[in-house]
This record gives sequence, C-alpha cells and structure tokens, in this order.
Amino acid sequence: MTTTVPNPQAKPRLHPLVAIAAISVTVFSLFGIAAINGWLPSGKATSAETATVANAAASEQKAPAVTEPSEAAKTASVEQSTPKPVVKAASRPAAKPAPTEIAQAPLAPVAAPPAPPVCGNCGVVENIREITQPGEATGLGAVAGGVVGAILGHQIGGGTGKKLATVAGAAGGAYAGHQIEKSQRKTTRYEVIVRMNDGTTRSVMMDMIPGWQIGERVRIENGTLVRD
Repeated sequence: MTTTVPNPQAKPRLHPLVAIAAISVTVFSLFGIAAINGWLPSGKATSAETATVANAAASEQKAPAVTEPSEAAKTASVEQSTPKPVVKAASRPAAKPAPTEIAQAPLAPVAAPPAPPVCGNCGVVENIREITQPGEATGLGAVAGGVVGAILGHQIGGGTGKKLATVAGAAGGAYAGHQIEKSQRKTTRYEVIVRMNDGTTRSVMMDMIPGWQIGERVRIENGTLVRD
C-alpha cells in the first residue's frame, strides 16, 4: 500500500471563480469612485452643450471646402512673388556745390600812430659861406703912409715939381697906409645856413671854421649849432 506524503512547500491554487469575482469587485469599485468624483461623462448633455455642438456642426457644413491650388496657379504665384530685376540708371556724379562766400565784417580802422612832434629848432645844413669883414682904421696907417709918401715925393724933381711930388706922395702914402691898416684889421667869419624842418632858413655866424658838413642834421640852441 502506497502512502502519499503531502508537500509542505506546495501552495493551494486560487479557484478561477474566486479570481473572476475579485476582479469584478475591483472594476466595479473603480467605476463607482470615478462616477462619484465626476470623472465619467454623464449620460445626459445639457441644452447649452447641445446648442454649442449643433452650431459647430452647422459652421463646418457652411464653410467652403478648401481646395488646393493647381500647379498652374502655384507657378503663377511663384512668378508673381519673384521680384523682377530693377534696372538702375547710371548715376551721375553730383555736382560740387559752389563755395559759399562768407561775408566778412569790415575791419575796424586801425588808428595811425601819432606823428612825432615837429622839432622847431632842427634842420639840415644847407650851405656854408666865408665872409671877410675889413677892420676899422684908426688913422695911424694914413699918417704913416702920408709921411712915407711925402718923403718919397720930395725926392722927385726940383722946385715947384718937387713940392707937387711931395704933396702927391703924402696923399698917396696916406691912402695906402689907411688901406693897409684896414687889411691888417680885417676879420673872417663863417655863415652856416640851415634849412629848418618847417621849410624856413636860418643862418648862424661863427668865428671859427665850422666842423659841419652840408646835409648834416643839426639843431640850433642859443644861437649855436649842435648835432641833432
């Protein structure tokens, strides 16, 4: 006789009906939860929803069917969209603007420097002259000349002729002596003529030979000449 020993590790199998029942309960529970929370759509639609759906359907029926453009239309559209080349006219160089003349304000007249004061006693040596003045006779020359002439005349001729020769010799000797005395007493002076700055002329007398040259600038001070 064979004795069957039960296997302690073998698990008991779930019956198929029990499994189906468990799945049904689970599905039912899920549907119930969804219905309570409003996750499932209700069987009745509201009037507003129905009107909205109807209007949408009417709009779809009224909208014209959109037809795709033909190949010819596409080609024409491409030709119209392609810009035609623009022919630009040859640009001419712009003329240079004429230079604008800017009017300049007239310059203020520059005052001329004041003229130097005119020197009233200054001028230029124009001429130098030598002037000889005869001396004053004292009569001694005439007396001495008369005596010498009388002596010389007395020696000429005889008688009445001697007397006439003596008188003529005395007279000629007196005249000659007078002229000799005057010549011995003569003086020589120098006149310097100066052309002044105002155009007039002035003369200065000098006893000595002046050291000025014609054309030299001089100044008259107290009747004498000094270099300017």
